[in-house]
Formats: sequence, C-alpha cells, structure tokens
Amino acid sequence: MRRLLSQEEYHAGCQKILARASSVSALLEAEIVLSYWPKLEMREIDTRPLNSWLRARGCTVLLPIVEPNPEIPRMHWGVFNDERTLVLNHWGILEPVKRASISADEIDAVLVPGLGFDTCGHRVGYGRGYYDIMFDTVDTFKLGMVMDQCLLEMIPVEPHDIPVDCLVTSRKTFTFPDMNVSTT
Repeated sequence: MRRLLSQEEYHAGCQKILARASSVSALLEAEIVLSYWPKLEMREIDTRPLNSWLRARGCTVLLPIVEPNPEIPRMHWGVFNDERTLVLNHWGILEPVKRASISADEIDAVLVPGLGFDTCGHRVGYGRGYYDIMFDTVDTFKLGMVMDQCLLEMIPVEPHDIPVDCLVTSRKTFTFPDMNVSTT
C-alpha cells in the first residue's frame, strides 16, 4: 500500500503524522527517545524532521544499531548527532558508528517502525523480531506511526508480539490499552 502512494501523498501523510506525533504528551515529556532512521525507498514514515525537532528541544535521540546475527537478533543504540556521522549497516540502513552508554531503563520513549499496524496497536515488521526482542529489556512508552492506508482492522499476533502504547495516523491518534481515539 505504501508503494502505491504518490510522492505528494507520501510527503503530506508524513507531515500530518509527525504533527500529530509531536503533540503526544509522552513524547513531549521524554528526555531520551529511541527513534529510527527511515528507509525512504520503502516509504517508511520520514522521522528525520521529528528527530531534528526532538534534538532542538534538548532530547537525546538514539538510533538503533543492529547486530546482523541470524540466530539471535540483537539491537543496541547510539546517539544521533548528525546524519553525516551515520554509516550504512548490513541491510543498508543508516545507523550510528558506536553504541551509547545509555541503559534501557533511561529510555523514555521508542518510535516503532512497521509495515502496517492494526487498531489494537499490533504491528507487522520486517520479520526478524529485533523490536519484539528489544522490548523484553526496553519497557517504556512505544509510539507507532502509520499511513492511513496501512492501518488494518486486525493483524494476527503471537504471544511474543508486543503492541505499541500509542499509534498515530494522519487522521487519528489511538492510545492503548484503553482504546481512546482522538481525531483532533
């Protein structure tokens, strides 16, 4: 569905989603945020402006550093200071060069990527399980962002799947588990 969007629809959708996300109280209160660098060719939500906005507010922005171990998926994080300091990893995703000495319990919020999400906060990722495994140790506020076209009614889940706490589309903000939906 993301690939069917025109460039204009994609950019407009990202701008609306980021505007809504920037008003989520848990993100406004966060001091350390684990974000992600978007794969624009895959039409992931373009988090670059949000990352810059968070940094301008004084937040420490972390980006994932992925260990390419096929048996035990592991994700670490490094501090994001500037795009020029990022390097391509095994999958062609930009990531920091070195790990940060910030512990999991210091992270206030995680921006969670996904191919799609459902109205209960579950996601379809890329199938490697990095985020699900990471959430065993990083137990904090999780924010998903998705194009309206990729919001599904229900995604089949397994016991290890961990939903996000809040999901933002260009039209709605869902908070879980109480299932509040805001369209303002």
